[in-house]
Amino acid sequence: MNSSGRITHRQRQAQETKDRVVAAARTLMSANGWAATTIDSIAAEAGVAPQTVYAAFGNKRALLEGMREVMLRESKIPDLMARAAAEPDASSSLKLWAELVRQQMETSYDVISIHRQAAASDPKVAADYRKVLDNRARTFAEYIRNLRNDLADGIDETTASDLLWCFSNEEIYRELVQERGWSADRYQQWLAATLVAQLVTSRTK
Repeated sequence: MNSSGRITHRQRQAQETKDRVVAAARTLMSANGWAATTIDSIAAEAGVAPQTVYAAFGNKRALLEGMREVMLRESKIPDLMARAAAEPDASSSLKLWAELVRQQMETSYDVISIHRQAAASDPKVAADYRKVLDNRARTFAEYIRNLRNDLADGIDETTASDLLWCFSNEEIYRELVQERGWSADRYQQWLAATLVAQLVTSRTK
């Protein structure tokens, strides 16, 4: 930005180029895998020179962070998370959480899958991914902390966080929607009902 806080034409062009490179990397890595996708192939897909990719990102690891930034922007996860956290009724909050997970998977499953694949083959990416998972765990724990007074009997905060983590896993979405042919609506309804049943509705009256 310039001193007035406005984005200049050159800055806008640079961001558009970065977005195009990220989109190309996302397409190729989804189709061919992390290891098989080269900077040269990403550049060709994006219609830019390899040097442009290196100048914008430096390496493939940095492209993963670029994908995560796009993922957050596209999925509007921060907004949905804020809505879920602000909802005073526990069941309604968990239903919003199910909506959040559904939207994240619909817009970003490929990015999550690419990141996991990369972490399995690159120790540096694995260290980055560990930080992502640790931050995710803190986010889940903070969300559950807000529901602590409504948790079912026998469910402590740690257990509730673990269950939320488990049911929000991308592999459950893949198995049900991609493998078993569930609609996204059915998946969201199942997830909402499951979270409510597991975390809050068994409370003894």
